[in-house]
Amino acid sequence: MAMTGGKMGDMKSDINITPLVDVVLVLLIIFMVVTPLLQRGYETKVPPKTTGPSLPVSSDQIVIRLAVDGGIFINRDQFTEREFPAKLAEVMRGRESKVAFFAADGEIPYERVAAFMDLCNENGAKNLGIVLDDIAAPGTTAGS
Repeated sequence: MAMTGGKMGDMKSDINITPLVDVVLVLLIIFMVVTPLLQRGYETKVPPKTTGPSLPVSSDQIVIRLAVDGGIFINRDQFTEREFPAKLAEVMRGRESKVAFFAADGEIPYERVAAFMDLCNENGAKNLGIVLDDIAAPGTTAGS
């Protein structure tokens, strides 16, 4: 019973794919087990947006609004870009709370809004609350 396997020193030209198939099947099983574990999440209930009347602005709150036409408002008073920093510093000077609320029209470029927020911070508004609801321009109603 002699085995004939070719001449001594000849190389096999066939690739043994059995170990490759074993590794691929093990990886497939690992991924099938791990994938459901990665699909975790948190169930949250987001409250619906209310469309009722907005609360009136308190007299001690400061609302700064940057309009798309270049108008700058502190509460209902409009100022030019030149007089705004001095007026904001004057308004914030006597206040214990250095909080102001900031609103900007959606069409204004981000860079301008960020620079304007920095200007507000430099002139006394140390904490800026960002208003997400639509704020009407003075003399108009919201949504028109």
